Amino acid sequence: MADTTIRHGLPLLQAGQAQKEVTHNEALALLDLLAHPAVETHTLATPPAAPQPGQMWIVGTAATEAWAGQDGALALWTGGGWRFAPAREGMLAWVKAAQTFAWRDGAQWRTDGWPAAG
Repeated sequence: MADTTIRHGLPLLQAGQAQKEVTHNEALALLDLLAHPAVETHTLATPPAAPQPGQMWIVGTAATEAWAGQDGALALWTGGGWRFAPAREGMLAWVKAAQTFAWRDGAQWRTDGWPAAG
């Protein structure tokens, strides 16, 4: 049996696993991030100094500090620290600072136009 889900890498409970609540709570934290991606901005590459629980960002390119290696990912600040979800083609996120949607084209987040033909 796999340890994580195929699409978003959410942790799965295992048969005979001790402390299942840890795995379950981690999966819920990631689902909270993915269910309603409303981000502060989509260009920040350095984590903010004083994030509030529930605030989320799209990690910019050449990310540093706690965001290093997470370029393009969704980053959510929780009481337990940063949670990251890798971006997938077709994802949409509301960008609060720009008052527009950003969409993932498979390689980058875009805000120019809508990802549909015609």
